[in-house]
Amino acid sequence: MSQKTSYLTPKINLMWIRGRGKIQFDRPHTYTNLGLRGSGKSALLEALAIRFDKIIDLFGSRDSEGLAWCRSPFKDSILFIIGDSVEISSEWPYKKVSELTLSDLNDYKVILSVSAFYSNLDEEFDALNHILYNVLYRRIQWSKVWFLMVREASNFIYSRIKISRNQSVAKNDFIYLLREARHMGYAVAVDTIRWTSIDKEIRDVSDYIFIKRVGVQGLPRDLRFIYGYVNPISMMNPKPHQFVLLSNRGPIAIGFFSKPPWHKEEKENLFRELGIQIKYGEVPQVGIGIQLSDWDHAEIVKTYVETGKVSETERLCGRARGTIYRHVKKHNLSIKRKGFCERCRRVKGAYTEQVILTRGVAKGSLAHLPSAPTSSKPKPRIGAKNDVNFTLARNVKPETE
Repeated sequence: MSQKTSYLTPKINLMWIRGRGKIQFDRPHTYTNLGLRGSGKSALLEALAIRFDKIIDLFGSRDSEGLAWCRSPFKDSILFIIGDSVEISSEWPYKKVSELTLSDLNDYKVILSVSAFYSNLDEEFDALNHILYNVLYRRIQWSKVWFLMVREASNFIYSRIKISRNQSVAKNDFIYLLREARHMGYAVAVDTIRWTSIDKEIRDVSDYIFIKRVGVQGLPRDLRFIYGYVNPISMMNPKPHQFVLLSNRGPIAIGFFSKPPWHKEEKENLFRELGIQIKYGEVPQVGIGIQLSDWDHAEIVKTYVETGKVSETERLCGRARGTIYRHVKKHNLSIKRKGFCERCRRVKGAYTEQVILTRGVAKGSLAHLPSAPTSSKPKPRIGAKNDVNFTLARNVKPETE
């Protein structure tokens, strides 16, 4: 990825006012961006991001501002990650989130996922968890630092709450991410509006803290020592290109940066400008607890058909025999009623409309249409329930046709 971008690289200028430091872009450090809305936080993240070998832009805002990368100097090296329920038409390559692997990222400079690439919030948050914990966490060895952008810190917390159902656990997951990211070669940059919305333990792992416009609420108590070096009034409403930088080693700097020319403006419609069209479909179900996902269901059906043996399906899928029979039965029942298996169709399974025969299951009972009624009516047993749920006394004999 040896693109020459020095002439297009937005400048970041620093003037150290306490001590002297340096931003080390060749190290997997953690960057935290504090400021109110409209203070230029996302633009600063983009100015930082282009100094790294790879940019992974995931946790963005609802306006899909990450699409601005498509008019950056890296526009020819972008991979979209989209939801499994979404179909997209554009000039950029894409990968369904369930098919994504770590090796898929190697050939691109920018890895991009925006809110509009998912049918709803549940699908987006499930996808973000999958990308982070099933793909990015598998980077064991590294030689170059990749830049992971978290434009909206709250989106990460919400996505983890959906999985853990607990806000405390979700925040602990965030802390764990920031602590462990450096061991996998990720520099993580986090945007936040209010400093108190992130626990002190999270800010303590930040290597660099960029302070933008703090407004009337000012700095938190443990950072107010900065007012001894920078006038408090000037920090209430600085220009969007200005910031104060605090290093975890103690030095303080005031600085400014040039806004990336490709950055999205507030009312821009990037989908229309870039010619990106999206079609939304049914959202696959994600497994929670003992409930299997649609992908698990489709995999069970596919493995059973291809192996023809329950024992092999047990071994390859890691599921109990009863679970396998239950999912095959539900698959067949859905086809009998609707002509297709809903769960397989949502994930584009190979056997969406194919009935799966197992031992002990008659072909007639698996017909696509309801079975024809029999001509003879079975004779009810004495003392047992009949068709209308009445129990006959022992001295009563039912009439026969």
